[in-house]
Amino acid sequence: MAMGRNQMISAEVRAETGSSIISPIIRNSTISSMPITINVERVCQNSLEGESYDQLINCHKKILKDKLEYITDYTSTAGERVCLLQRFTDLWITDGNCNELQIQHEVTEIQSSSPGHGRAAFKSMKHTDIFRPMHQQRRPRVVITRGIAGIGKTIYVKKFLLEWAMSKTHQEYDFMFVFPFCELNLISEESMSLVQLLQQHYPHMKQMGDTYPKDSARFLFIFDGLDESRFSLEFESNPVCSDITKRVPLRSLLTNLIKGDLLHSASVWITSRPSTMHQIPSCYVDRVTEIQGFQDEEKEEYFRRKCQNGQLAEKVIALVKKQSSLWMMCYVPAFCWILSTVLEHTFESESAEEFRGNTVTEVYTNFLVVMVTYHHTHRSHGKEKIEETRKLLQSDQEALLNLGKLAFQYLKSCTFVFYEEDFKSFNIDISSICGGFCREYYIEHTAFSQRRVYSFVHATVQGYFAALYIFVTYHNEKRNLMTCSLLGRIWETISKPTFFGICKSACREVVQSHTGHLDLFLQFLCGLGRERIQKRLQGLLTHVEEQKDDVQSTISYMKKMLQTDIPPERCINLFHCLNELNDKSVVREINESLHQGVLCSKKLSLADYSALAFVLKTSDMDRKEFHLSKYTISPDGLKRLLPVVKSFEKITLTGSIMNEKMIDSMSDLLLASNNQIKELCLTNNTLGDTGLKKLAAALMSSSCRLETLLLCTNDLTDQCSEDLVSILRTNRILKELDLKYNQLKDAGVKQLSVALQDSDCEIETLGLWGNEFTHHCCEELALALKTNKSLRSLDLGYNTIGDLGIKLLCAVIKDDGCKIEKLGLRQTGLREGCCEDLASTLRTSQSLMVLELGYNNLGDVGVQRLSAALKDPNCKLQTLGLYRNNLTSACCPDLADALTASATLTELNLSSNNLQDSGLKSLSVALKNPYCRIQEINLKDTSLTAACIENILSVLKVTCTLRELNLSRNKLGESIKLKRFAQRANCKLHL
Repeated sequence: MAMGRNQMISAEVRAETGSSIISPIIRNSTISSMPITINVERVCQNSLEGESYDQLINCHKKILKDKLEYITDYTSTAGERVCLLQRFTDLWITDGNCNELQIQHEVTEIQSSSPGHGRAAFKSMKHTDIFRPMHQQRRPRVVITRGIAGIGKTIYVKKFLLEWAMSKTHQEYDFMFVFPFCELNLISEESMSLVQLLQQHYPHMKQMGDTYPKDSARFLFIFDGLDESRFSLEFESNPVCSDITKRVPLRSLLTNLIKGDLLHSASVWITSRPSTMHQIPSCYVDRVTEIQGFQDEEKEEYFRRKCQNGQLAEKVIALVKKQSSLWMMCYVPAFCWILSTVLEHTFESESAEEFRGNTVTEVYTNFLVVMVTYHHTHRSHGKEKIEETRKLLQSDQEALLNLGKLAFQYLKSCTFVFYEEDFKSFNIDISSICGGFCREYYIEHTAFSQRRVYSFVHATVQGYFAALYIFVTYHNEKRNLMTCSLLGRIWETISKPTFFGICKSACREVVQSHTGHLDLFLQFLCGLGRERIQKRLQGLLTHVEEQKDDVQSTISYMKKMLQTDIPPERCINLFHCLNELNDKSVVREINESLHQGVLCSKKLSLADYSALAFVLKTSDMDRKEFHLSKYTISPDGLKRLLPVVKSFEKITLTGSIMNEKMIDSMSDLLLASNNQIKELCLTNNTLGDTGLKKLAAALMSSSCRLETLLLCTNDLTDQCSEDLVSILRTNRILKELDLKYNQLKDAGVKQLSVALQDSDCEIETLGLWGNEFTHHCCEELALALKTNKSLRSLDLGYNTIGDLGIKLLCAVIKDDGCKIEKLGLRQTGLREGCCEDLASTLRTSQSLMVLELGYNNLGDVGVQRLSAALKDPNCKLQTLGLYRNNLTSACCPDLADALTASATLTELNLSSNNLQDSGLKSLSVALKNPYCRIQEINLKDTSLTAACIENILSVLKVTCTLRELNLSRNKLGESIKLKRFAQRANCKLHL
């Protein structure tokens, strides 16, 4: 191209996104003093790009819908699939605690009470609200949903995804992706980018290219089953990564996504068992929710959905409800599935009358038989005879025992996920294993698709197979596989092992465990020793043999163990084991004692306490309040009761010697995992300053859920104020603290006032009645009232703060910053002089609704001043206490005018004043006025006589608002007429 001097050449090059550009090249020319402008314009074709993006979303939704819409039920007819939405039964989900670390094993929790038993302490939430902001908080970005094994976490995730894919809910997200940890295990050693991870698990997302995901897109990443992860998430050591195309180790990819360094606008949802959720530091978690399982209504609904035959479903429900232990365990959906599978078979077979269902071993043994039968027939079950069952078990003996050996070895190491090489090492042919016992996972459409990962359908099934392996090996081969020591093996060669010896060895190992992962294993092992269970396993066992002496020796040994120092949860489990062995003697004694009411005076042994805990835990009782004071409680006894006491909402312990051991036990109670305690009453004990210091550590822990703490009459002095300050500043859940009848004095209240000024203090109710302080601390207390935004109720009664103290407090209560709604000033040395300050407060305060002024000396003049304030339209007072204030009939006309004028006052206490009949006459005029709002008035002991009855009747004839009238301790004479008119007026009358 030739150009002349100063010649302007213009060229325009346009291309669509993704195409190549061939542009002009300038050769053999010198360019000087000539501006060159290169304009590069990107033609986006927004409409085309947007359409492509929407198509990708729809494609992703369709693939998810096709994948999730139907699930396979292991006990359905071969090839039959079940619609997820038709089978899914609503789960109870609660808002949890971000900072709580759970270490208790799920087997222990499975045999806890069902959700209705004390779990209502948690706030329920809808599944659609899991990522929605609550209580004016910001939208959570990272959510952990925890729950024990089999509680429904994975099926809940599938339902969540399916509803999004069907465009029913959660449409605020453009894309949702789920990554099971058991699948991520297969690529845990790989390095990859976020884009590669997406495209590997969801090949159709390759259409996305590297331009997405980006921050403007709305993504939800779901990581299901943290407990099944075989690699650790090291949040501190992993390098920061913010590039979605950068290849990094998988663990680094996940930690950066959770921390928000990578794709910070994306939401992350993680499901986990309680024992492993601590792997993710709470500072990166915005919300913790918990799946609590089925409530009673949902249990019934599940059985009706599972058993398509309506009559059969009702039979199943009726039978399960008869066995309270089974009914409680049914809050776990996986157990419901196992139980319904067994009972459908039972009612369709000839063995219905033989099934009792009073032990878990019987349930799981029948489950084994049903699944083995189904595996062989691949069609509906229930018609086989005992002889055929024996043959099937005999033909599968090697496979079942090898699976049991794997179950036992991995149960001991708390391993619940296995691979193909694990099966091979135990000589297990995967094709020979019934699908009803194990679940299979794999990554589709990748090079890893042929490598599969497995787990038992539920942790309890693994426990059963482990016990089955130990028992069958002993029973058929007379070998004790519980013996680990060299000496034990040598002894075994010269003496025959016994069932008692095996149970003894297992018991020793189980009670030393702090996690409880072997609890059900021991129960199953005990249950397999019963003759009626062995008959069901003919074919797997060479013979039937129940050695009664061995069973009795095992029972005696376990009862001795109950008297030793072992963890309280293990004690509960021993009673479950005794139940499997058909021994209920200790439990029966405790039940009888409870019904006779003799436990209050009886000194309980450690075994008695554990039996009491077992009885309470397995009973269908109200879990509102537990009175420890009913029993001659000891520190060790409290520890034994801990597994059940922690499930109550309120714990009361009064009149107790709070020594060091008792305080340690109380601390353990407050720190117990999954505790439901919202209120603790320790009134009238000997806690003292030293005891409070020890208890303070528990009260400041994030595991403590207390909302109300009552420490009345506990010998507390100003020396404990520092600890009280720390509690108020640290515990943001505690809302009510009652310190009535202690000796904090001025110094202690001053320190508390400093804590109340702290922005971290969220106490709402504070009781300081009878703490021997004066007006000298009121200046600091007033400053606290001015700055504290949470305090609503303050009781200063029975302290000599006098008119001077009230003047200081009233000056700030009038302030808009003060939020006090209820102020208690009973017996605080008040006189007529303070009423101007009180009246000014009533006229100005926008929050004060309850004012208690009883047992002072305000007199008629003082009340007349208050009455003038009550008539002010700005006065918000609803309740006024004026009992025993040296009042006479002289103040009643002013009070009557106030009752007529006040738009808010509904409750008035004038008891123990000398009002006389003339005073009542004035008040009755007001009470008959249609503008009077009074609903409750107390005129007890006010020198009334029969002469005022007509005035009272005139009020009862016309009142529409009065609901309670107290006229007791007056000389009214015959009261039949009064009662009749009060009844007609729907007014509660006290005479």
